[in-house]
This record gives sequence, structure tokens and C-alpha cells, in this order.
Amino acid sequence: MKKNLFNLPVTAILFLSVLLAIGCQPDLEDPGGTPPPGNNEPAVNDNEMVIAGVRGTVLDENNRPVQGATVTSGTSTTSTDRYGSFVFSNINLSKANGYVKVSKPGYFNGSRTFISKAGRIHTVRIKLLPKTNAGNFAATSGGTINITGGGKLIIPAGAVTDASGTAYSGTVNVAMTWINPTSADLSDIIPGDLRGVTTGGQERGLETFGMLGVELTGGSGQALKIATGKTAELTFPIPVSLQSNAPATIDLWNFDETTGRWKQEGTATKNGTSYIAQVSHFSFWNCDAPFPLVEVCMTIVNNDNIPLNNVQVRIKRPNGSYGYGRTDSLGNLCGKVPKNEALVLHILGQCNNVVYEQNIGPFSSDASLGTITVTIPAANSLVITGTLVNCSNANVTNGVAIIYTGNSHSYTVPVSNGTFSLSLLRCENATVNFSVLGVDYSTLQQGNPVSGSGTTGTVNVGTIQACGTSSAQFVEFLVDGNPYTYAAPPDNIYTADSSIAGNNVISVFAFRNTSGNTNYSTFRYTSNGGTGIQPLMTFCRVAAGALGVAEVITSSNPTVNITTFGPPVTGFIEGNFNVQMNFGGTPRNVVCTFRVRRS
Repeated sequence: MKKNLFNLPVTAILFLSVLLAIGCQPDLEDPGGTPPPGNNEPAVNDNEMVIAGVRGTVLDENNRPVQGATVTSGTSTTSTDRYGSFVFSNINLSKANGYVKVSKPGYFNGSRTFISKAGRIHTVRIKLLPKTNAGNFAATSGGTINITGGGKLIIPAGAVTDASGTAYSGTVNVAMTWINPTSADLSDIIPGDLRGVTTGGQERGLETFGMLGVELTGGSGQALKIATGKTAELTFPIPVSLQSNAPATIDLWNFDETTGRWKQEGTATKNGTSYIAQVSHFSFWNCDAPFPLVEVCMTIVNNDNIPLNNVQVRIKRPNGSYGYGRTDSLGNLCGKVPKNEALVLHILGQCNNVVYEQNIGPFSSDASLGTITVTIPAANSLVITGTLVNCSNANVTNGVAIIYTGNSHSYTVPVSNGTFSLSLLRCENATVNFSVLGVDYSTLQQGNPVSGSGTTGTVNVGTIQACGTSSAQFVEFLVDGNPYTYAAPPDNIYTADSSIAGNNVISVFAFRNTSGNTNYSTFRYTSNGGTGIQPLMTFCRVAAGALGVAEVITSSNPTVNITTFGPPVTGFIEGNFNVQMNFGGTPRNVVCTFRVRRS
């Protein structure tokens, strides 16, 4: 049973379930209440921004990569590729609470929040929860919905309205899911992380005893909600291992998808083996005991001073609860941990096996552990190395090797004067099959992926040439002859190919961060799976600097000419279109030429 309390640059804190059936801790809180803030404790501030990046992986309920999921952070938008991966570079992130949200039809929204550090690429892993229909009832008579595991919803008669507040009298469909606080994958599936904001505005770590997510829709799929002045009853099952220490009354917290924060709202009361709560609206709700936090940072490397890239770090509390985080490409981690507690740091392999541990803390204030050198057992260690050269066979000095392994793991490894090295914490006695793609940022060239495999020791893939295919990506708009161009890098350009889902839509997103402001443009077309003239969808957002923003094409039957349609991952889509759009009521001619990597 695992409890997340520590998510580092990548996932800030996740104070989650409990290893030893932990409940309230009298030294940290009043029974069933929030610990009072110190006399001078400031309210949390999520408005201070830094420019940084996020790299992540999105999985489905069967741990398979999710392609074509929409990922947003602030005003930036991208989508996942065939590996379930996404990247944001140089975007605005809240320093205290960086936030990415993932949406995919058929699933509850997934999300992750984390402490942001300027200039870093933070790493996240998000597992989506299916939005299955748990049952339905007539709004006029109310109803009761039960789900596997013991979660329950009771809504009284006449307590449902549509989104505008108008009374609804039809069939109410309920999507509902329970998040078990003892789940082994808790760190991947929870919304955000488990830091909460109290009614007084202070930040606290949260020890969860269970979560429920609920969504109501009508017969036509329209969003429904609880009527003003009404409440619904939620029953949260308490796992057997947690029941003896579960407090009689516990704080209730709801997840705000706008801010990416758990917010304190009311309490839940223990009734036998469950918590019962009355709620006035729906999102994810969480029964949690709060405690104070401090921030701790560190850098983790192996004996050869190679950063441990995208590895999972676990922090264990004296009460047996756990927390998790993932390092960035340089082995950096920062996150919130319990204040004034002796802790144990664990480094985990790909199968969640402990390969290293060290005592740390207690911490009375923010701290840095500096560089931690980890000796990795040979059975868990695989080092992948190689040399990356450009078209002139000179060492690449500004580029990366992108290494994909099994179990939906991928690593972006910086190149140092042509060489790269990834220290991989693999599962014992398992062969790792991988592929390596070299990218040269200076010449905007890439090569063909090179495959390899290994068990322990070092695998040198030899010399890989980042040459042969231009890696250049651009989206250029000419608005009445005025150019507005996105070029990656430094801009962010992504595609989403949803043909795998059967609707054959290609989406192109382009955005940039300038002086703390993010501008983005996007368009979509119906793909025939190749080149030629194809339908362009009417909605097309173009942000053209001083000329303003247009979002709807006014030309009738707009089309796009696709001149190149390459293979996924290694290939590119090239084309152009010429349409009319209104910018603030002024009609303008828009010509777009683009070259984007096909995900």
C-alpha cells in the first residue's frame, strides 16, 4: 500500500495512501480539522510564474500509451504521440503549482501538478481513468448509484439542473469512479498532486483515505449539475487496512480543474467502514488528513556521474506512508515533504523495486540535499551509450538522443560533444528492447531510429547520424501579406493524428512564449491518409501579432493541399492553404504554409 507525499520537479507532492493504516496524527492536526497556520504563515501564491517545460507520458487503464489525447497547460496546447508522449518547451508555469491537464473522449480528465523550476523540463506520468456509465435515474424521483468497491451516490428528487440552472426532469446518466488510496499506481492516477489549500489559503500536504469522481449528463449528453440549495450524498469506502486508524471526522477536499488545486470544503463523517459526506457540486472529492510541508531539492547521479534520468523516487515517512517523484533529464528533483519528520529516500527501478535507500531529514525549513551518488546493483543496471554525429560526421554539440523502451517509458538524453549516456534502472532478469532517435538542433536534422537490446552492463549503439531528414518544423501565416511564423525550436509545434480512433482528423498546434505571454494558433483537416486536396475544418485559430486573432474561416468549403504525408514519428506533414478570416470584424486573406512532424 503506497502513499504519495513527494513529487519532485515533475510531480510536486503526492501524499496519498497508507502503508500501515495511518489516520490522524495528533501532533499535526486537530481531530477532524485543519492544523492552524502559524501567526505569520502566508497564503499560497500560485501567480508567480517561471518559464520552463514539461515532458510526460499518458497511459490508459491497461498501461498502454494513449495517442491523440489533448494536453493543456495554461494557454498552451499539444497532443500525445503514438508513444503517449508529449512535450511543452519554454511555457509559463506557476512556480508553486505547475499544472498540465489531459483530456480524451471516454475518460475522466487526468492531470498533474508540480513545483516548477525555471529552465527545467519537468517529467510527469499520467494514467487515465475510464468514464464508464455507473447507472442512471429519473431526475424527478432521484436515485442511488452503487459502484464496485463500495462507492455510492444518493441524489434526492428534483435536485438536478442543466448547466444554466434550469430544472431538469429527464434521465440522469452517472459516470463515477473510486480511487483506492492503497492502489499501487496511485501516483499515476490521482488528479493533480496531494497538496491542498485550506479555507484560510494555506498549503498543506494531504493524507488520503479515498477519492470519488462523479459526472452527470442528460439523455442527449448535456452536462448536468446539482441544483442550488441541494446536496448529494457520497459514500467513500475505507480500505480494510486503513479502517482502524481512520479518524471519526475528516476534512473533505474537492479538485478544482481550473487551478489544479485540492480545496478544503466541508468534512466527512465515519460510518462503519465508510466516510459519508454531503456535497453541493461534482468534481473529484477526497477525504484527507492535512499536515505541514517544506520543500526539498536534490540531484541524483550514478557512480559514473551520469544523471538518473526520469527515474522514480520514493519518500517513506515514519508512519509507513509513501510519496513519489520523477527526476528530470539532469537528475534534478524538487518537491514538498512532511515538516520535522525523519524520512527514507528510495530509488525505484522500472518495476517499482528498491535499488537504493538513504535516510534524510528531518527538515524544519526548505533544504537542498545536493548531489546524491547512487550505486546501482548490477542486476538492475543497464547503461545505453553512443555517439551522435551530424551530416559532416562531426560530433553533434546541440542535440538529443531520444530513447524509447518498453512499458511506455521514454527518455530525452542531452548530447555532450557528440556523446550520450543513459543509466537505466531496469527490471531484474528482463531484456530491455529499445530504439534511439538522434536529433541535431543546430542543423535541424534527424536520422533513422536505431534499435538495440540489453540486460545488464553497457550497450554501446555506436555512431548514430542525425542526418538525412530535416527535423525543421514551421507554421507560417501570411495575413494580408504580413508574415507570422512559428519555427520549432524555439517555438512549439505538434500534431495529433486521430485516425487511429476512426475520425481521420489531423490537428496542428503551434505556440510560442514571448515576454511571459503565450500565443498559439491551430488548424484541423479531414485526412484521407495521404497527399492531395482535403477538407479544412472551419475553426482555425490564427494569432497574427499586431493584426489580432481570428478563429473562424469565412471561406466556403475551405481546403488544404497536403504535399507530403510521411510515416508516424519519423515523417512529416507538409502543405498549404489559402482562406478568408475575420480579425476583429476586418476580413483578411490568410495563407498558411507548414511542415510538422507526424505523431
